[in-house]
Amino acid sequence: MNRMVYRGGRGEQIVGGPLGQARYALATGNLEKAESICRKRLEKNPDDVSARTLLAQVLLQQRQVDDAVAEAKRATDIQSSNTDAQLVLSAAYLQKGGPLGRIPPEAERAARKAVQLQPKAAKTHVQLAEVLAAKRDLAGARAEADEACRLEPRLAGAQLMRAVVLLSDKDPQGALASADAALRADRNVAQAELIRANAYLDLKQYDDALKALDTLDRQAPFLGGQSSEGLRGRIYYKQRKFRQSYRTFRALQSGQPRFRWAAPVTAAISMLLVGQFGQDSQVALVVLLAVLAVLILFGLSFIPVVGGWIVVVLLLGLVGLFAFGAVRQIAGRFLPGGSMRVLGLIGPVVAGVAGLVLALFALAAIFGRGSFGPVELLVSGAIGVIVAAVISFLLQRYGGRG
Repeated sequence: MNRMVYRGGRGEQIVGGPLGQARYALATGNLEKAESICRKRLEKNPDDVSARTLLAQVLLQQRQVDDAVAEAKRATDIQSSNTDAQLVLSAAYLQKGGPLGRIPPEAERAARKAVQLQPKAAKTHVQLAEVLAAKRDLAGARAEADEACRLEPRLAGAQLMRAVVLLSDKDPQGALASADAALRADRNVAQAELIRANAYLDLKQYDDALKALDTLDRQAPFLGGQSSEGLRGRIYYKQRKFRQSYRTFRALQSGQPRFRWAAPVTAAISMLLVGQFGQDSQVALVVLLAVLAVLILFGLSFIPVVGGWIVVVLLLGLVGLFAFGAVRQIAGRFLPGGSMRVLGLIGPVVAGVAGLVLALFALAAIFGRGSFGPVELLVSGAIGVIVAAVISFLLQRYGGRG
C-alpha cells in the first residue's frame, strides 16, 4: 500500500496515499473531492478495484444509484473475491430497489457472496441482514443480525441493525436493548434514538419516547425530519394531547408547498390515520380512498344518459393510474431516456389504441354486435391501457439494447 501522508483540514494525518485522502473526503462529506480523486486514479489504472469500489460508495452517497451499481459491478467483475466490492454492490442494488419490498435478487446474491468470502466479519452479516429485512424475511434477518452481534458485540452498526430487525419483528423490548448497546458502543449513532422512540411508543412509555426524540433533534436534527415529527405527533395522539398532535401534523403539512392551502384538512386526516394506525396508515388511507371512489362512482352512475359514460372515463383513468404506476415502480420512471424517449412516448400510445381496437373487434366477433355500451368500452379500454403500459415497460427494459 502507498503510505504517503496527507494532512486534513484540522491537521490530521491521513495515511494511505490518494485513496486515503479520498476516504477522508468521503468521511467528511466532501463528495466532489472524493469522486475526483477516484476518477483520476481510474484514468491511470482502470483495474484499480479499491478506487472503483470507493467511487461506487461516493456515487451512492450522491444518490446516483444506477452509476453506483455500474461501478460496483465493474469492480466485482475485475475481482469477484473483493469483499468490500460485493458489499457496496449489495448496498447499491438495495437502494435501486423500489418501495413495496421489491428488492433486486442481485442485492442478496452479492451480500451472500460477501458472507461466503468473510464469514467471520460482522459487517458482511449486517449487510445480508439489511437485505433480508428489506425483503421482509425477518427470521433470516434476525439470524444474521444475531450472528453479527456475536462476532463483534461492540460494533455499533451490528447492534443497530439488530435493533431495526427486532423492532420490525414486533419485539420492542429487544429492539430497545440493542439500541442501547449501539449507543454504548458509539454515542454518535443518532439513528438509535429514533429506534428507541419507536420502541418506547410500542411499550406505551410515551414520556421516554418523547425524550428520545428530543435527544435525536439535538444530536442530528437532519436525521429525524418528517418521520421524527410524525412520530412525535402520534405520541401526542396516544397521550390524548390532540391539540399538540394537530399542531405537529399541521406544521408538517404546511411544509408541503403544493398542498399548503389544504393543510388544515390534511393535517387532521394525517393525525387520525397516523395516530390510530401508525405504520399501517398508508394502507388505511388507500382503503379509505377506495371506499370514497366506489361511493362517488356509484352516485355518478345514476345520472341519466351520461352517467355510465362518466363512470367509464373515471374508471379508465384509475386503470391508467395503476398501470403506469406499476411501470414506475418496476422500471423507476415512466419513459426511457436518450434516443429512446420519442419512441417510448409514441410506441405505448400506438400499442394502446391498437389494443383497444382489437379488443372491440374481438367483442364484436364473440357477441355478434355492431355497437357497444359503457361496459364493453370499459373492458376494451382497460385492455388498451394495460397493453400500453406493458409496451412502455418493454421499451425501457429492452429498447436500448435493440
